[in-house]
Amino acid sequence: MRSLIACLLLAFAAGPARAQLFLGAEVGPDAFMKADPGKIDTDGEDAFAWALSSEVSTSTLYSVFGSTDPEKEIFGYLRGGIYRQELAALLLLSEKTSVPFKKLAAELPKAGGFGGLAKKHEADAMAIFDAAGRLKAAADLRTPLFLSAPADAGVRPSTAPALSTDEKN
Repeated sequence: MRSLIACLLLAFAAGPARAQLFLGAEVGPDAFMKADPGKIDTDGEDAFAWALSSEVSTSTLYSVFGSTDPEKEIFGYLRGGIYRQELAALLLLSEKTSVPFKKLAAELPKAGGFGGLAKKHEADAMAIFDAAGRLKAAADLRTPLFLSAPADAGVRPSTAPALSTDEKN
């Protein structure tokens, strides 16, 4: 009986179990399984590039980017660090001023932001940025339509734009 009481006192006096603490260096049960190679998730930016290009007329895209593949151009600028609404604002500024997008993107850091760039090209920065916000919001609504199918769905992922119901008929 005394040994039982002594064991109970030691058990309650020991404090929290040290085995339950996570130190960050433990090996889990999946440590020796082959893992999938890591990759950067670019689906969101790629889908946004397609969605933005679907919101703007083709002639505008070709004149602004000077390219027959404006989606790749948009994606490249997004990956280069230009934010979505800023990209939309530069697109609208390029359309309004007839200055190539590439030149505006190169001048942006030197101009001290979009306001300075718009002032340099004699455009209303607030009006363009407001319109760019609406353009970005419209593209954001369409972005899920251009996302790749999940890998576990048995469908091969694609970066091609989704077909609308009008195009299927």
